[in-house]
Amino acid sequence: MLALMKRLTQSILGKFIAMIIIAGMAFWGVDQIFNQVRNGLGSDLLAAGKSSVTVEAFDRRIEVMLRNVNQQSDDPITKEQAMERGMVDQVFQLQQSQTTMLGFASKIGIEPSTDAVLAELRKQDAFKNPLTGELDLATYQRVLAQNRFSQAEYEAQLKSDLTLQALQTGTLAGLMPPDVLKAIQTRYLAESRDVAWFILDAADVPVPADPTEEEVLAFYNENLDALKQPERRAVDLLKVSADDFLSQVEVTDQEIATIYEASKSERFSEPEQRTYVELMFDTRDAARDAFAALAGGADPSTLQGIVSRESRTSLAADVEDQLLRDAMFGPGRQSGALFGPKDMGDGRWLVARLVSIQPGAVFPLESVSDEIRSGLARERATLLLYDKLEALDRSINAGFDLKQIAGEIGVPVISFEPVDKNGYTEDGLPMIGLLEAGDAFQQAFLMNVNDTSNQFTKDDVTYVISTREIVPPSTPEFDEVKDDVRQALVLRNEGEAAQTMVNEIKDRVTSGASTLEAEARAVSAPVETPPTSITRMTAEESGLPNSAIGGIFSGKPGDVFTYPNRTGDKYMIVQLQAVNDPSAEALAAADPNASSSLVSSLDSDLAAAMEAEMAGAVKLKVNGAAYNAYKASISSDQ
Repeated sequence: MLALMKRLTQSILGKFIAMIIIAGMAFWGVDQIFNQVRNGLGSDLLAAGKSSVTVEAFDRRIEVMLRNVNQQSDDPITKEQAMERGMVDQVFQLQQSQTTMLGFASKIGIEPSTDAVLAELRKQDAFKNPLTGELDLATYQRVLAQNRFSQAEYEAQLKSDLTLQALQTGTLAGLMPPDVLKAIQTRYLAESRDVAWFILDAADVPVPADPTEEEVLAFYNENLDALKQPERRAVDLLKVSADDFLSQVEVTDQEIATIYEASKSERFSEPEQRTYVELMFDTRDAARDAFAALAGGADPSTLQGIVSRESRTSLAADVEDQLLRDAMFGPGRQSGALFGPKDMGDGRWLVARLVSIQPGAVFPLESVSDEIRSGLARERATLLLYDKLEALDRSINAGFDLKQIAGEIGVPVISFEPVDKNGYTEDGLPMIGLLEAGDAFQQAFLMNVNDTSNQFTKDDVTYVISTREIVPPSTPEFDEVKDDVRQALVLRNEGEAAQTMVNEIKDRVTSGASTLEAEARAVSAPVETPPTSITRMTAEESGLPNSAIGGIFSGKPGDVFTYPNRTGDKYMIVQLQAVNDPSAEALAAADPNASSSLVSSLDSDLAAAMEAEMAGAVKLKVNGAAYNAYKASISSDQ
């Protein structure tokens, strides 16, 4: 089926047929699911006052979130994966908060004006005409259509955003921290603390006695669950891509020369340069008059009101202004193309006119022939691949085993030793080739021995898999793993001995029976201190780990804290030695930070209080059944 679809999409008629098939799937599949949700559970997931969120609207928000996430990620995720990671629930929680706030806003009559909506639209470069640089209805509607938004949907969302912004801004606008709180916060930040520490190397800890045979056996029995080996499966894999058939296609020198001559100016040349003139005017009306005159064929030298004139010759990549670049370098732009008027923000208005186009130097055939040959060979290998995939389907449906199928296709079978569901062998080695197969590999754990899977396609590679052998879960006998168990017990005993020694040092220093310096001398370790006393503002620069900083600023003088490193072979033993009142200079230095941190904290508290008051004034209704049905539809759609 996959091969047939790929063949279909090679022709105009085939693409039309495929489009009908996909549209039918969408009509009978997705809509049916949403109709069930609407008819059985109601159309709203959330409602508060006059504000509500339908299943369809929430689904669009999820899709927008996924597009934004996947644009920034090298490993795109599906809607089902987003649900498994809790991302769908997070969006739902955000929608609950926003719905409550919007319901309250409608209750007290807060709604953005038409002028406010227009002002926001004018800020979006994507909605501006590339020639005039101003908000353009046709451009606006085209961009919305490309992103699957209707004008009404987008403007409703924009109004909601402006309403939320007005509520939050209005609530926090008059916030002024009291001087008494600011004084407390300043002292809190400026207070300094003296600390010292030394590093205990686990190699300096006395080595425990070797464990006896009985102790090793007892340790083995205590850890039977950890020693149990999971089920593993030996897998055979067929991996098919266009690369497998490159050697079977031929590209002649004549074909390369023909392609070169037909496309050398577009594909095989340096980027073209374009010369355009920038005309500056001191009023919008003067710029508009000049634009109209130029559009009518006037000579630029006859224009009135020009403040400055500058000719530029550049590559497209050198023009920072996106709209200007599109107007001067966009497809089909010829000499005489115009741009503007655009407000430059300094009282001047820009009009630009394309003067000439200078094609880039053409690369010689010899330097690009390999690229052309490779591209053409890959195209032909891909067509051959589609034929092979059809044969692959026939062989699978005929019940051939994997070796027979491989012989029919002409690619080798790759055999892997037994691995667990995560793709690891008993020795802990990852089988990368299996992991790359993705869903095909997971299918191996759902099949019987010698079963052959259907095709799985990932990143232009098709996989077929067969389970060769099933190794059931088992626990190794004591004699098989005795040496490994002994080594694990030795490591555990050494770790416990080091921790015991650390605890004893801490107890002696804390009780006053010893000092940090005396304990450091006992293990030949130097005592270290920061260059100066540390404050909450400078703690991160002290070199202390974050966990130690937290302990130091929550403790009292004389307290001792211990922290192992990640590998457990070293321990930091830290003592808080003194807490110092801040000086006048320290208070002055901390004052700006105190103000900003206090405002931020109060903003957060006030925003939370505002939401709580709104929730009390407007009851939020949550349709849990509809939400669960929506999440169930995500799993069934995949």
